[in-house]
Amino acid sequence: MSSPPLYTCARIFEDSVDLLGSSLASLERATRDTPRLKQVLDTQKVFGLVPERDIQNAQARLKSETHPQITYLLEKLEKEVARLRRKKASLESDFNLRKVRLESVLRKDSVESLEQEAKYERLRMLRTKRDRLKYSLSRQRLQKYRQIPSLPPPDQS
Repeated sequence: MSSPPLYTCARIFEDSVDLLGSSLASLERATRDTPRLKQVLDTQKVFGLVPERDIQNAQARLKSETHPQITYLLEKLEKEVARLRRKKASLESDFNLRKVRLESVLRKDSVESLEQEAKYERLRMLRTKRDRLKYSLSRQRLQKYRQIPSLPPPDQS
């Protein structure tokens, strides 16, 4: 009679040992990556605090370095925009002149068309002259601004 309960106890004990062995293997697999996780999860001080005065000094230095360059680039941009506007006006007047010439050829109104053509030619000439004067005036203004001692001369690169 003692044999079956002893056999049962041994069997239960073997099953418990097997269960503990599989639990250990499972735990081993689960904790194999622990050293890497510890290193990953360690907090590292990446950013330090910077005094506000240092930030303000850096901002002021950056502003003083970039302001002349920005001013120069704005002047350059304004000149280019003015040039493109003059070119556009010239192309528009040329287009209008050619349009009038085409219309005059189609109508065959010789006397009136010649007078009209002369007026448009004069108008185109006056517009071109006006554009040249505007450009000259803007260049003189830019030269005047460049003579201001507080601004360094722009780089010619």
